Amino acid sequence: MQSHHVKGFRRGVIDRAQQTLTTAFAMAVFAPMASADLPTQAAPSRGGSDGNYIELMQNYAYDAFIFIGLVIATLAFFVVAKNTIGAYSEVQDGRGTWGQVGLNFGAGALLLIFAVFLLTEAASIL
Repeated sequence: MQSHHVKGFRRGVIDRAQQTLTTAFAMAVFAPMASADLPTQAAPSRGGSDGNYIELMQNYAYDAFIFIGLVIATLAFFVVAKNTIGAYSEVQDGRGTWGQVGLNFGAGALLLIFAVFLLTEAASIL
């Protein structure tokens, strides 16, 4: 009886080995064909590096920080626009004055100019 279990175990091992070899062969043959049409990676804005991976990562980090700065500036623009529209809404409801709308708009414009200035300076430091 025990030989029946051993034969079944051996057959299972042989089947598993055949499946593994078939899979490895298929991957070796078809993997280069599957990856042949993949797009190339875009170089960072400050240019690629010839084998210097630390410089390459620094260049990609620079691009990431510039993108984050643009997101911050965009959010600041939306906040200024929301506050100015809110001040205009108060004028329409009779609770505010046109001076408040102008003050909101002027302060928001100065805030945006200052934010863009700081982001530009930060980009030159990076």
